[in-house]
Order: sequence, then C-alpha cells, then structure tokens
Amino acid sequence: TQLMIVLYTVALVAVTLLPFAVRMSGYLYLAAALGLGGLFLLYAVQLYRDYSDQLARATFRYSIYYLAALFSALLIDHYWR
Repeated sequence: TQLMIVLYTVALVAVTLLPFAVRMSGYLYLAAALGLGGLFLLYAVQLYRDYSDQLARATFRYSIYYLAALFSALLIDHYWR
C-alpha cells in the first residue's frame, strides 16, 4: 500500500501539470501545482520510508488541503489573467 501511495502521488502530480501544458492555466497555477505536489510527494515518500499512523493521518489531512489549494490556484490563475 505504501508503494502504491507513492506511485499514485507521482501520477497525480504529473496529471496536475497538464492544465499548464495545454495552456489552460498560467505560471501562477504551475508554481502552485509544483509546490503543492512536491510537498505531497514528500509526505508520500516519508510514509513509504517510515510508516506511522500519525504520519498517515497527516498525509490524509494534507491531501484534503492539497485538493482545495490546487483548485483555488486554478481559479485564481484563470480570473487573474
């Protein structure tokens, strides 16, 4: 399960870069996607290396924040241009 979390997180971060790649969003979104995705990947790798229930909960909480922040960045980037 821990390995799958890392692999799915890598896939998720790659997919979140697509709006920039197809010019649906700008550099503000790209910066947010890279920063948020990098931190999510860090959580996933830490969870893989040294599992604990506390870290699993923190990763889950971050995943909720991540989605909200990513969608907010997409909206802000869209209306800011």
